[in-house]
Amino acid sequence: MKPGPFWPRPKDRPVEQIIPMRHMFPQFHCRWTHAGGLEWNGDLQPTPESPQYPVRIVHLPGRQPKVLVPGHELDSECRHLYRDSSLCLSWPKQWWWTAGQSLAETLVPWAAFWLYYYELWEETRKWCGPSSPHGLRPEDRN
Repeated sequence: MKPGPFWPRPKDRPVEQIIPMRHMFPQFHCRWTHAGGLEWNGDLQPTPESPQYPVRIVHLPGRQPKVLVPGHELDSECRHLYRDSSLCLSWPKQWWWTAGQSLAETLVPWAAFWLYYYELWEETRKWCGPSSPHGLRPEDRN
């Protein structure tokens, strides 16, 4: 059941992500942040031909987790990056991560798909993955 006006929203408890993340993505390791959240670090390889991308997920309580690719310089011309170089993985009008959802079932696979689409974008300069209409030039809209 989705949260609504009569149901409380699920609590955002980063500690509840540890077991699912370790089970589904054992290459990711976590550490506690000073703000009481978790920072996950591990590698993702979207395809067998892809490089290993170092991925950092910063999950602070009450905030949308951020996904970064440290040590890999992403092209700032890509319109699916935020100013802080975190990946734009969702759009609140269509799909997004909410408290209580599993990082292992949502953000990590979304990040792997994003990296795959980014590789295609580097070759073609056309975003082949899902995208939202915000900030896109008319010729970039799908």
